Amino acid sequence: GGGPMTLSALGQGIGQTACGRCALGAVSAGSGGSGAMRSMLRGMLGGGPMTLGCGDSHKAACAANIARARGVDLQDVYFFDDKANAVGSFRGSGMNARQVSCASRDVGGYGLCGATPGEVSLTRGISNCR
Repeated sequence: GGGPMTLSALGQGIGQTACGRCALGAVSAGSGGSGAMRSMLRGMLGGGPMTLGCGDSHKAACAANIARARGVDLQDVYFFDDKANAVGSFRGSGMNARQVSCASRDVGGYGLCGATPGEVSLTRGISNCR
């Protein structure tokens, strides 16, 4: 992390994906940046909840808290992240998680250019980049 925030192709086109009608929320290990940045993110989420400062190994617990607060069944939660360990935290949770930004990886395991709309799938289970 660090540096200026860039909205991925997925961030810009979430409405044209399988999640176009989903209730959106965000879980991030980061701080969300400045107030202006957080406002932009909240707008992208349609006012949905954001949990910040949630470490990768705890993202499933943070997502479950959001789901419970919103009355969403855990089996209907779909989580997307560029880091394998964040996706792995969902194993055994009853939620669904998919690693994205698979076509552009750096040596540290981060997705360089962000996720694309084509990577969004409402497929049940846990899947990582191959």
